[in-house]
Amino acid sequence: MRTSKSRSLATTRLVAAALLATSLLSLSVPVARAEDGTPLPRAKPETVGMSATRLAAMGEFFRREAERGAAAGYTILVARDGKLVYSAAVGMRDRENAVPMSLDTRFRIFSMSKPVTSVAVLMLYEEGKLQLDDPVSRFLPAFADMRVFTGVDAAGNIQTEPAREPITIRHLLTHTSGFGYGAGYDRTSPLGPLWAGVNFGGDLSSEEKIRKLAALPLYFQPGTQWRYSYATDVLGYLVEVVSGMPFAEFLRTRLFDPLGMSHTGFYVSPTDAKLMATVYRRIAGDRGNVGKLERVEGPFAMPPTSPPALPSGGGGLISTAGDYLRFAQMLANGGQFAGRRYLAPSTVELMTSQQVADDAQAKAYGEKWRGLGFGLGVSPVIDFRRVPQANRNGDYTWPGVLDTNWMVSPSTGVVAVVLAQVVRGADGLPNRTYQDMHNQVYQAILDLDRY
Repeated sequence: MRTSKSRSLATTRLVAAALLATSLLSLSVPVARAEDGTPLPRAKPETVGMSATRLAAMGEFFRREAERGAAAGYTILVARDGKLVYSAAVGMRDRENAVPMSLDTRFRIFSMSKPVTSVAVLMLYEEGKLQLDDPVSRFLPAFADMRVFTGVDAAGNIQTEPAREPITIRHLLTHTSGFGYGAGYDRTSPLGPLWAGVNFGGDLSSEEKIRKLAALPLYFQPGTQWRYSYATDVLGYLVEVVSGMPFAEFLRTRLFDPLGMSHTGFYVSPTDAKLMATVYRRIAGDRGNVGKLERVEGPFAMPPTSPPALPSGGGGLISTAGDYLRFAQMLANGGQFAGRRYLAPSTVELMTSQQVADDAQAKAYGEKWRGLGFGLGVSPVIDFRRVPQANRNGDYTWPGVLDTNWMVSPSTGVVAVVLAQVVRGADGLPNRTYQDMHNQVYQAILDLDRY
């Protein structure tokens, strides 16, 4: 039985933690956007139906995760009704040099690039410059005569047949084109080494790199299955061809500059390179142990400091939590932000609605993905009862491989971003930030139904 003294001590600790988190909130979130990247106007959590105490507990949860070595550190932003209600940076940006995580930390967001590229394509769709069911070969002739894998012969040679229908832009947006992906995505099929050998670096032109990709066999007939792939990288090049301007320039002038995403792009300046989060991998051991992180070196971890020849629409962007929150809030607002419209509400609805077979992701990744669908570049929740984290039907997201996460919940009006920088599954244990973010955000919502 607990004594009154022990209860008093526990209460004191809880109050101190809450006060510390609240003071961090007030220090880190100015009222108006400033050079520190404050992304949205500020509101007290209770005024929009959220709990300040429970949001502080969310920050404390991720602080403990950093202490345990789940990641070196996290940046956390939560908004509701377009108002920022919580922000925190916990843990370290660089453990070896004792550099704390901060809200202006730059992250390699990898597949969080895909929703951005999808929005760019849909902007061109709204302008009538392309249709979703147009053959990609109308704009990129290299994809005119695709071949589809059918097996291997007795000598182990890959056999193919002609594609029965052309790859469309919708196929690319929904990952139903038959394309494959890079190293680690296929360790069993004879096609795995071919697709793992795709190299978007080097001195080849964008056109030459796309042509090499188009020469690879497809995994299946277009439109018949779902497979995560290089499709969005092709879409990035498609934007360049259709718009008549470099892809990076299109994103900068049409999205990033108007949205105020001043810290987002495909490379960082040498000055900003010091703000990059260090990439870590967890080494073998219990996820709960402290210090089980190993610094990752090499090209995968080092951000480019000059423009890449082929900007990767599928995984090349570098950003901050605040910048991405503005992008996500634009989608949550039905395609508009701060008085400027980027997409029509009907197009955002199309983008975030189920477009593939209901069991597509479960077949690809296992039962824990049952209940999650795929739209045009994002994954909507189609059955919240089947997913392992707190969700509502219609919530959508698409995370990045280095444990970068975001969510939009249309029915609650909540938008959140939680970014870390750790290689997924390096110790055989999955990153759980995706689930933790949803659970922690939902436990802080006081009134669920707002829309």
